[in-house]
Order: sequence, then C-alpha cells, then structure tokens
Amino acid sequence: MSSPLSLLHVGIDAGDQSAIMEVLTRSDVTVDPIAEPDAEAALSFLTDAEKLPDYIVSAYHLPGIDGIEFSQRRTSQGMGSAVPLVLFVKDGSESIAASALNAGVSAYVQRDYPDAVDQVVDRIRNDIDPSRSRGHTVTESEFESCQAELEWERERLEEVRRVLSHDLRSPLNVAKGYTQYISTETNKDDSQENNRNEPVSKITRALNRIDSYLDDLNVLIQQGQPVDSREPLELTEVARSAWSQSNTKKASLHVIKEGTLVSKEIVADRERTLGLFRELYVNAVDHGPANITVEVGPLPDGFYVLDDGPGIPEDSREDIFRAGMSDLKRRNGLGLARVKHIASAHGWNVSVCEGPEDGGCFEITGINTIAR
Repeated sequence: MSSPLSLLHVGIDAGDQSAIMEVLTRSDVTVDPIAEPDAEAALSFLTDAEKLPDYIVSAYHLPGIDGIEFSQRRTSQGMGSAVPLVLFVKDGSESIAASALNAGVSAYVQRDYPDAVDQVVDRIRNDIDPSRSRGHTVTESEFESCQAELEWERERLEEVRRVLSHDLRSPLNVAKGYTQYISTETNKDDSQENNRNEPVSKITRALNRIDSYLDDLNVLIQQGQPVDSREPLELTEVARSAWSQSNTKKASLHVIKEGTLVSKEIVADRERTLGLFRELYVNAVDHGPANITVEVGPLPDGFYVLDDGPGIPEDSREDIFRAGMSDLKRRNGLGLARVKHIASAHGWNVSVCEGPEDGGCFEITGINTIAR
C-alpha cells in the first residue's frame, strides 16, 4: 500500500496483535496499529477520530458488550460502518457465526484454527491490498490463497445453512408439535372447540409460514454459492423453458430473436439460470394485470426482462433485491433476492432499468458469451 494500513484492534491480546502485524509486514504491508481494550473504547475512538481506520479486527468476548453488538452499534450509529471488520473468536459456534454475519461482520475467524492469523491477514489483504485489483498478474501462491479464501467463504455459508436447517428447525418442530397436541385436546372437548380452534389455527399457519421461509432461505444460500458446473446454453431456449415451468396464468411471453441472444451462447448453470428467469417472470405476473406481456431481449453483454405492468416505484429500486422486501402478503420477499444471488454466483450484474412504457425492467449484464 502507498500509505500505512490503519488497523484498529479491539480487545485483541498483545500476542495476537504482534502475530497479525508480523504476517502483514512479511506481506510488504506497512501497518499503523491502534489498540482499544473494549467495544465502548473503540466506539468512542470511532466517534472522535478525524480519519477512520482502514480495517478493524475485534475479539468476540469483550468486557461489556460483545463483538457482535459492537458491530451492530457502529453500523446503527454510522460510526465506521463501511470499515471492514473481522471477528476473531475463541470458542466459536454456528449460532455465533450466523449472528456475526447478520450483524455486518465481514469475516468470522476462529482463534483455535492453526492458520487463524493467516486467515485474518488474507481477509485484510483481499479487501484492501490494491495488488489484487483487476489487471494484476496472479502468482501461483496468490491463486492458491484465493482458492483457500473461496473455500472458506463456502464453509461460512454452509455454517449459516446448518443453523437454518438444524438450530432453528428444532425449536420450530417442537412448537408445531405442541400446537398439534393442543388442537387434538381441544377437539376432544366440543364446548371449547369454537373458542380455541381459531387461535390454534392461526398459530399453526404462522409456524408453517416460518417453516416454508426457512426452506426458502436455505435454497437462497445454496443458489448464492459460486457456480462450479457450467454448460453452454442457448438463452432463448432457457427463457422459453423457464416460462413453461412458471405459473404465468394468462400472461404472454415475447422473445426478441435478434442480437446476441441468438448468435451467441452463454456458459452457465442451467438450473440456476432457469430459476433466475422463473423468479423474474413470477415477479412480473404477481405485480401486473392478468394479461401482462413479458419481453426478453438482448443486450451487448447480457439480456433484459421487461413487462408492460405498473413498473417499479423509483424509491423502491435500491432495496428491491434485499431479502424480505415484498409488497405482497402472499410472497416472502425472497424472489428478487434469489435473482441477485444467482446472478452474483455467476459473476453477473443485475439492475433495475427504465422500461419503454414505464413497466418493470431488469438488466442482467457482465455475461461472457461464446460463438455458436
């Protein structure tokens, strides 16, 4: 780096601080270290600092508030929320990992791993070191390091998936079991049936909705993982196949047959690409009139999907891909988040665009094509 890396240690013991700085120095990174003993002191420093640090490494177990709450506080109060933070954890768990990622932590490293310090340094270099920018010639050791980072990211996603599949599913199943028991006992007493069955039914519907939501989140995480298996695909065929698999009611599809959609093929995961189209189609049908028309057409480095429905309000466009965002009660708000995850897993970009007649419009770009 051209200037020293300003690194804030929060509750990190002196030995680990020295080890992190030593590895960074060996990587030709000059470090300007700052150390604070706990979260409150670090928040005070971030509040008063004329210049924010470049990076934060925080322990999880801290006096007072823990490292996760520290990350939440700095985000909610706008104190260095854009500064990457690595959580350095002794005696970690899947639930701590999930909470950390939800709190905006950039990376989660368990202290008892033999290469824990190297993992921290790799994260710092990956986020900040300009030598990793586009156009840099990648050495074999850097390539192996990137592979290790990718594998670690997959393990992190798998940890979150396990939390959703097991840690949250177990108490949910217990609650559903008790609800079933209450319903059965209530039905034995005819005098209580009318008074109790309605709230029990509402609880059951709510628990079933949570159950379905966990399933969808699990799929969302899996679809967001980097694509390993790709094959040549004709995009027009995929677009039409996805339409036939979708509940499109009385809507109609129009595929523009000129341009790169016909003259080129893309290399992608077929099932995930089908899923991307299906989510865009269902989003258009759910928000438009019964006879809505959906159009798929070519772009120089991708394609667009637009419709002649009511369009997307301008003040909603920035948040539309966030999980949980939906203006329909029957939808869980994961559809367009799934589109974003599938695109990102391929290295593509997805954005809201202006349709010719104020309808909804999405552009998928950054797609590499091959000659047919």
